[in-house]
Amino acid sequence: MSEKPNVLMITPYLPYPPSSGGRSRTYNLLKRLVRDFQFTIVCFARPEEKPSDLTPLTELADLIMVNRASSPGTLQAAMLSLTSLKPITMRLYHSTEFRDALRQVMRKRLFDVVHVESFYMMPNLPEPLNLPVLLSEPAIEFVAWQRHARVAHPIYQRPAIALEALKMRYFEPQTWRRATMIGTMSEIDSTVVKRFNPHLPIRVTPNGVDVDYFKPSTLPRDSDTAIFMGDYKYFPNTDAVSFFVKEIMPLVRAQRPNFKLILLGKEPPAEIVALAAQPNSGIQIEGFVEDTRPYLHQASLFVCPLRSGSGTRFKLLEALACGLPVVSTRIGAEGLDAVADRHMVFADSPEAFAASMLHLLRQPEEAQRIGRYGRTWVTDRHSWARSAGLLGDAYQTLIGSEDMTIPSPMSRRARRRGSLT
Repeated sequence: MSEKPNVLMITPYLPYPPSSGGRSRTYNLLKRLVRDFQFTIVCFARPEEKPSDLTPLTELADLIMVNRASSPGTLQAAMLSLTSLKPITMRLYHSTEFRDALRQVMRKRLFDVVHVESFYMMPNLPEPLNLPVLLSEPAIEFVAWQRHARVAHPIYQRPAIALEALKMRYFEPQTWRRATMIGTMSEIDSTVVKRFNPHLPIRVTPNGVDVDYFKPSTLPRDSDTAIFMGDYKYFPNTDAVSFFVKEIMPLVRAQRPNFKLILLGKEPPAEIVALAAQPNSGIQIEGFVEDTRPYLHQASLFVCPLRSGSGTRFKLLEALACGLPVVSTRIGAEGLDAVADRHMVFADSPEAFAASMLHLLRQPEEAQRIGRYGRTWVTDRHSWARSAGLLGDAYQTLIGSEDMTIPSPMSRRARRRGSLT
């Protein structure tokens, strides 16, 4: 039996538990790729994360964790932004300790390909590297920040966010040029990369969902309940909830006074908690839950009123896999190539969003039809098995590259043996 290729994976987060989009993606891909590849993960982890039971992850990969401080507060973030030409994320995730950890593991082990998650981790790579690099971009960050700069509240924050977006628009494409291949989540993101680097190889490796774990239930649905879920440290999610509660929800409750919105996800900010605390708010905060399926089986709708951000959303895929019909803005569903009014419903203005929701709440047969088609579409196009296969093909392409500027694994091994004799 031949030796499996060695992949060095570099992530800005600890990929377990799969409680956020990035963690879920990394963990689910690892589960399916370990049959064909050996993985070593070097990642940032906050001290409070390390005592967790990481057995499911360490059974898949060798794990090396580097301490990462908590994210800065608003004032500290502002100072970081004003005192450097580089984006804040590039400063927060560039670490001498991290680079030293990479150098150490690369002296001990021979790797065939390096997989880096997110452009702001690239400066940690030691030079010269002499290895092919797949840079996976879960989202195009400068696009996400540009969009948020247009809708952020309080309004006085918008100039600072726009400044960060401008920095990223310069540094993110510059960073892409250091990679051998870029992995994107959608053709839309690929188009952005090609605009800046037309000759750079790109592979679409879309986000997925475990279609055996998330599946429809026979339980009856609550005809006046909708779900939204996400990590509220990610600013587009907080903005989406605020937008929905203030501008869409009153239109829905004017027609259906018993309608309620259930919010799932960790660390809802104070402004969302305050909105929910108002009398007769119709908002139910559940926070982080280990298993979201009971909620996805109970509700009648999943809503995704995002007005900013970039990339593709796991939450939509999980809802659709459970047969739950989705009403989303076009930005919220960007990159998924879903067909409007067949796989999900699109609406952007508060009036159109509320009208779409009310239509499906009044027409449960129509809602069931969209949920059924959505489930079939997700199973065909967004299973983790398909995504893992595409990523594995990208690894093999890089490992077998004939481009002599990227030495082949055989030549690297030969040189390593020569250096040891």
